Amino acid sequence: MGIPPTPPRTYDAGVSADNLRASDADREKFIEQLRLAMGEGRLTVDEFDDRVQRIYASKTRAGMQLLVADLPAQRVSRPETDRRVPQWVVIMWIPWVCVNVLMVAIWLATGAGYFWPFWVAVPWGIALLIPTGIGISLNSGPKRR
Repeated sequence: MGIPPTPPRTYDAGVSADNLRASDADREKFIEQLRLAMGEGRLTVDEFDDRVQRIYASKTRAGMQLLVADLPAQRVSRPETDRRVPQWVVIMWIPWVCVNVLMVAIWLATGAGYFWPFWVAVPWGIALLIPTGIGISLNSGPKRR
């Protein structure tokens, strides 16, 4: 007679995923959360080091969850949406529009004779078109990180 084989371990359907054993990928997710908290100044280097050691010692996700429970939920960074016109272009053109609207209003108020606002609007507009064109053409290429 030998020792009877032990039956394979089965998990009750009521066991939550947090009580299952943690994987290396799970540990890396929690460590990344700690790293972000340290970068925000919420943890000191010593606290970070202590918690990382305890995460590697944890057997379950529930044990690791306790180590990040006092930290705020991480903001999910949304991918930057591709805009047709970058924000800096809008900022650069706002003064041009405002000044030229004012000059056209003055031109109209003074009798609408010779269109003298042309001499400010066109050269300034050309000067703005050059960096705008270069910037938009460079930003329309593949995104770099």
